[in-house]
Amino acid sequence: MKSELRTVIMNALVATAAVVVPSQALAQNPPPGAIFDLSTVHPGALSSTTYTEFNTSFVADNSSEYVSFAFREVPDWFSFDNVSVAAAGSPSVNLLADPGFESDTSANLESNFPVDWFRWIQPVDTSAIGEVAGTAYAYGCDSGPASGSYFWCDGSVQGYDALYQELSGLTVGTTYDVTWYLADDSGSGITNPDIDMLVYAGDALPVGSETIGTTPPSVGSTPEPSTFMLLGTGMLGIVRAVRSRRSRKVQLAG
Repeated sequence: MKSELRTVIMNALVATAAVVVPSQALAQNPPPGAIFDLSTVHPGALSSTTYTEFNTSFVADNSSEYVSFAFREVPDWFSFDNVSVAAAGSPSVNLLADPGFESDTSANLESNFPVDWFRWIQPVDTSAIGEVAGTAYAYGCDSGPASGSYFWCDGSVQGYDALYQELSGLTVGTTYDVTWYLADDSGSGITNPDIDMLVYAGDALPVGSETIGTTPPSVGSTPEPSTFMLLGTGMLGIVRAVRSRRSRKVQLAG
């Protein structure tokens, strides 16, 4: 039922996007320059309930670097939790703020903006982007958190949707290790661009990305990207209906 509903909504989104911005109606390839591409590292299916640990690394060429985690999942959702960026040899010194999303509270469930994280999307991405999820509300994800009470559940169905932080005080020439935990509901192999997750690290955000908001929000606030306004009240109604159905499903399952 979840997949069927997702397919109906995805088709409606694509059709609406074709009317509003015809050149952006189709899904886009991810921005270039990723330091990690899940489809090449782990092309097989992931578990929907048991997290898999992944890692990559980059060498800082500046004292500050943007580190981004980008997602696209058709027709289901990625679960993402317990993220770390640390200098090689110093794994206990995590440079990320709120790496396990535990600064979020029940007031921030369903928010598109986790506390201490920034967001970017590709311009074509207009809905079904990620949300703060937890043990009390899993959004579309089959898993709960990898640990603690909260995690990030992402089901972008058009362009790629990403979380990022700008890290400062880095030592030029030093290698920084990036680790995170990931689960996936689809039961399908990882294929770029349909079901994939990528990591970026650089002096600027990936080419073609569009930031949402200007600063990480306080708990409970849910600013929406300007792109949403292009779809008008009709599409917003669809999104609200989907959320309502998902909320009822969660309540019934509980």
